[in-house]
Amino acid sequence: MKAIIILATTLALAGCASTTKEQLYYDTAKSISKDSTMAQAACFAAVTEIAKGGDQGAKVGAITLADKCKNEMMKIEPPRKNWLGL
Repeated sequence: MKAIIILATTLALAGCASTTKEQLYYDTAKSISKDSTMAQAACFAAVTEIAKGGDQGAKVGAITLADKCKNEMMKIEPPRKNWLGL
């Protein structure tokens, strides 16, 4: 009887731990996506200001800089499940 209680407690705690890891993963992915979007928006706003106020050379340079505003989002690996699938 004690073995069943210990096994049930272990499985319950393992399930709680995996939920925390998954929540941390989703929160981190959401934060990275938001930060990447904000950085791109700020970069494009700066390039637009350069293009508005500059001469022809500055406008050509701004177009070149606009390509550098597009960045790859950082990839994070999702949490792995244990052998029980929890």
